[in-house]
Amino acid sequence: MSSAANIKYAWPVRAIHWLGAGLILLAYLTSELGEDMEEGASAGVDWHVFAGLALLLLFVPRLLAKFAASPLPIAPPPPRWSLLPGRLVTLALLLFVVVQPVLGILTVWSEGHALPIPLTPWSLPPLIVLGEGAEDMLEEAHEILGTIFYAVIAMHAIAALWHHFIRRDTTLRRML
Repeated sequence: MSSAANIKYAWPVRAIHWLGAGLILLAYLTSELGEDMEEGASAGVDWHVFAGLALLLLFVPRLLAKFAASPLPIAPPPPRWSLLPGRLVTLALLLFVVVQPVLGILTVWSEGHALPIPLTPWSLPPLIVLGEGAEDMLEEAHEILGTIFYAVIAMHAIAALWHHFIRRDTTLRRML
């Protein structure tokens, strides 16, 4: 096995990747709790908000870690046709990590609620005044983009499994 097969991403890149995956899973699992809970109860909403805000806050360290790390060779090299789709999915994932939490924040504010800062007694009052009807539009956009986000994540996971089991290259092992 070549030395390229033993190269892993730096531990910060791997840690941020899997922490982000865990936060996305937490956001998914708690997404319906807020709608199902009575007004005034906030445990589910707090965890969903916590996951979204933490994911958003992880964006800058994610970018810094990604660009600080040098590109890793894949053994064997992937076909040229697969490079563009891989980069597009990576770009889409990075965009979703920012857009989805921002839409969530705007949705909370459009409902006239303060944004709870999880694990603290504080909250941010609505900082943006949005027009009538914004609440429904933002909530719908947040839900639709969430579904698309999960589809892109599924493509990412399927591609990783394809690299591991079909191509038998180092792509998946580098992130483990």
